[in-house]
Amino acid sequence: MSFSSPITKRRLASLAAAGALALGGLASSAVVGAGSAQAGTCTAGGAACSIAGSADLSPGTLSATLPSTLTWAAQLTGVSQSVVDTTAADQGYTVNDATGSGAGWHVTISATTFAATGGATLADSGTFSTNGSVTSATATTAPSQACTGGTGDCTLPDNTATTYPVAITTAAATPPTETIYQAAATTGVGSVDIGGSTATDPVGWWITVPGTTTPGTYTSTISVNIVSAP
Repeated sequence: MSFSSPITKRRLASLAAAGALALGGLASSAVVGAGSAQAGTCTAGGAACSIAGSADLSPGTLSATLPSTLTWAAQLTGVSQSVVDTTAADQGYTVNDATGSGAGWHVTISATTFAATGGATLADSGTFSTNGSVTSATATTAPSQACTGGTGDCTLPDNTATTYPVAITTAAATPPTETIYQAAATTGVGSVDIGGSTATDPVGWWITVPGTTTPGTYTSTISVNIVSAP
């Protein structure tokens, strides 16, 4: 039996587009010829030329790159079972805070009821959850975090306010929103990879399937958002 769920990606661009870099000129010891646009002339043995330098660095955006789908598959056994998404590409996502504000951020998620053709559904409460494990649905571990590309060119998030596993209650209409990862103020600056199939603690997306479940393909619309401020 296959469980599939399209996942909606959203991005918040709370500030201006990607940062632009404009650098002022560098001082030179060469003599400036007549008609040059330079402000001064340097001569051997004379005073050094003074050139003003300017770097105009505009803020970038806050964004998240997530899986385009989540998928589950299991054979019914007559007893309740926890099923994890085993697709490697689904076991991580990236948050890029290029705003430079240090305001912090949080990733939120909501999901509609898992429903199959014919009207069968999975329970809204206790069905969907996420943590930092692909081996245990009850693991309290958070997904790993690392600067994108292993460069160290980021400030890792302080995610201590999030408790795992995060239970995601579904609903047919207007499902509630849950925070699944966050960065406290002054943290999470730059591009950060959350989880990943090769990480120590990959992102685990879990569903619970009761033994009395009706066979079928159950789908849900899952909405993820990245919000400025912890």
